[in-house]
Amino acid sequence: MGWETEVVRHRRALHEIPELGFEEHETQAYLETALSKLGIEWKPVAGTGLVAEIAGQGRRAVAVRADMDGLPLDEESGEPFSSRHPGRMHACGHDGHMAILLALAERLCAEPPPGRVRLLFQPAEERPPGGALRLIAEGALEGVDEVLGLHLWATDPLGVVAMRAGPIMANADQFFARIEGQGGHGSAPHETQDAVVIAAETVLHLQTVVSRRVPPLEPAVVSVGTLHAGRVFNAIADHAEISGTVRTLSDAVQALVETEVRRAVEGVAALYGARATFRYERGYPAVVNHQAVVDRWQRALGDRFQVVAAEPKLTGEDFAYYLRVRPGAYCFLGARPEGQAHPHHSARFRLHEAALPMGVEVLYRGVLAALAEGSGAGSGMRQGLA
Repeated sequence: MGWETEVVRHRRALHEIPELGFEEHETQAYLETALSKLGIEWKPVAGTGLVAEIAGQGRRAVAVRADMDGLPLDEESGEPFSSRHPGRMHACGHDGHMAILLALAERLCAEPPPGRVRLLFQPAEERPPGGALRLIAEGALEGVDEVLGLHLWATDPLGVVAMRAGPIMANADQFFARIEGQGGHGSAPHETQDAVVIAAETVLHLQTVVSRRVPPLEPAVVSVGTLHAGRVFNAIADHAEISGTVRTLSDAVQALVETEVRRAVEGVAALYGARATFRYERGYPAVVNHQAVVDRWQRALGDRFQVVAAEPKLTGEDFAYYLRVRPGAYCFLGARPEGQAHPHHSARFRLHEAALPMGVEVLYRGVLAALAEGSGAGSGMRQGLA
């Protein structure tokens, strides 16, 4: 069997054994066996991750990353190779990413590259603070000139590659607020500071942060995900808790939205004579692609793939941390299945397996182009990160 067949087999086998972040022990064992069969040495990293390297002739080195973890979902895709782990599912394509990287390794073993290719199997992309920082701290990028990443995207047309220079995925932050009012009997609301009313108005007021405080041409999202208050139907709640997410592409807008969300929460509470405590947690930074790497990768794909300018997605990705250490780029490959396409993180998520060998080809061309780059260009890009 060649890598074109193996990539599908790997994906199906990995799809059956999804595990959550930093719990990918069975997945890690599968990858160890697959790499060993190819004669590739590996070492554990970040607990449940793996780093391996394929050495060819040449000075330059490029790293390629695949994320490993699944999500806490009961699968409803109907695939014959559905999850064997109750409450766990590969609903974002990470099984495909690992399979693509294994198939790329097989291809590179048969066609030795003009340099070194480091394979990064990274745990816990879905679980902030994520696995990328641990890989970096444990030296996974030492001696590497560039880093590449690919994400299968199940709602984009099959085989279409989307990439762009600059931000392609968002700063992904969280906020938490607690409204402290004064409870009482539901028949006498005038004697209380109703935390439910205050929380409701806070949620509505937060919708004006983007529409009235953020410049209209700057992407930003403020979404409230949870609101909890009260215990019985005829009592005024004395407190309410709100949590949500903020997505932005620029650091300046990120700082602005953090300030305005805090002001909204605290201001509405004060208006009612109540008090609010607020906490804002910055998550993964924006994924910011490097211009020179994107330009080169696009040229390498041009005669084989349809390449389009990616619209930035306001989802988050810890691949961002790699791009803060080394030049590189991240792209999306369309994997829309036949029939209805369900979004990522859906229990009905599916992808088109024809995208898997395409993903190998996309990364293979990106790797060869990076390794063929002259030393002067590589050094110049690294200096540009200072």
